[in-house]
Amino acid sequence: MAKIHRSDTPYYQRPAPAAPQPPAEPEIPEEQEERTEGTDAAAETPGPEPKKKRKKGKADIFYNVAILVCLAVFLVSGGLLLKRYFDDRRSESEFAALESLIVSDAPAADGEETNSAKFAALRDQNSDFIGWISIEDTKLDFPVMYAPNNKDFYLRHDFNKEYSVYGVPYLDEKTTLGANDQSENLVIYGHNMKTGTIFGCLTGYKEAGYYQQHPYVQFDTVYGDGTYEVFAAFSIDVAADTSFVYNQYVDMDEETYDTYVEEVISRSDVDTGIRPVYGEQLLTLSTCEYSSDNGRYVVVARRVDS
Repeated sequence: MAKIHRSDTPYYQRPAPAAPQPPAEPEIPEEQEERTEGTDAAAETPGPEPKKKRKKGKADIFYNVAILVCLAVFLVSGGLLLKRYFDDRRSESEFAALESLIVSDAPAADGEETNSAKFAALRDQNSDFIGWISIEDTKLDFPVMYAPNNKDFYLRHDFNKEYSVYGVPYLDEKTTLGANDQSENLVIYGHNMKTGTIFGCLTGYKEAGYYQQHPYVQFDTVYGDGTYEVFAAFSIDVAADTSFVYNQYVDMDEETYDTYVEEVISRSDVDTGIRPVYGEQLLTLSTCEYSSDNGRYVVVARRVDS
């Protein structure tokens, strides 16, 4: 009987069917995946809370108001300075136009005042015009008005009788100025504009050097030309010092004349060594002086051409 040998190799068995697998998820590219994750993270992570507005305190309000006030003051001040500049230029132009109407060396007709032709155009424009005053090499070069029945009118009116802060130099209403009768002292008022115009240059007579450079005043009226030599210049507070009312010395006898001369010389800022004598007509120029609220600066001269 044949032997049956057992083989070491196992007999063939049919493999069992594999269990079904779920479908594989589609692969997401790395870049897209990161972007998606970032979006989700941003959606999940809350952003910073909005800052609450700080309430303005009193200090902030005060600071803002102060800035606005300073700005307003700056703008107003600048505007006023600009206006003053243009007003000065316009005033200078108007006075220059008036001066151009003077006809030098024009002969007077028989029976007329000496300078009637010389100042005819100015008289035609305003019958209150009485003369022209000037100091060589200064800004003082202006018409002079005379309106004895309208006191201080030209303090705030121009040559055409329109309102003006500059005014026009004018004679004191107590003064007499005619062909045959004139006061011993002609008193003329004019503004001291802080820009140095009108009578502003008169305060220069505080210094001896200024006096030496400008010793004469020219005042030509419709009745004739006049040259006056400065002999005294002084400041006075008309409210505080009532012992000497300088503009009351107009029509004077010899004693009053001498009293006036002595007083102005004693007050003078400069020693000129000149002492007028009775019979020499005086010219007193008065303007504002800003060292006191009611300050005036007064320059006094004597006539030397007659």
